[in-house]
Amino acid sequence: MENLWLISVAALVVGALIGYLMGRSGGGNNQAEIAAQLEDTKKELEEYKAEVTTHFEKTSELVNNLTNSYKDVHEHLATGAQGLCQPGAIDMALEPAMQPKLAEPTEEPEDQPEEAATETPEPPRDYAPKSPEEEGTLSETFGLKEKEEAEETADPLADVPVEKTEKQTA
Repeated sequence: MENLWLISVAALVVGALIGYLMGRSGGGNNQAEIAAQLEDTKKELEEYKAEVTTHFEKTSELVNNLTNSYKDVHEHLATGAQGLCQPGAIDMALEPAMQPKLAEPTEEPEDQPEEAATETPEPPRDYAPKSPEEEGTLSETFGLKEKEEAEETADPLADVPVEKTEKQTA
């Protein structure tokens, strides 16, 4: 029994020694490689950030140039229109664009009577019944009576598919 204890303690010591030596031999190289990869990754990230910053600075510069070019073209057209067109023509051409879109017209149409021109038209009411017995199209029960009547009169076996046997096909 004493030999068994001695053998197990010796195996434990040998195993611990082998584990320690293997851990020391492989651990140093992996840490150096991981540190080098981390440094490379950090450099790549910094380069990418610099590229993104440069890209957006250039984009901002180009958009500003485009805006200034548009402004220059607009000023050129306005100056040309003022110099080439008759004095009242430009004001009349720009006048409708400067008026608010939803402003009510100041003049009444000549073909409508005065009462019709002052009334604002009502939008159509689809939910209103067409006659006292009928329901409107937006009613919750619109069309349900027709469907119920159609289901009652329909043959209950009409929708069931019929399988053909060999005798029916021959």
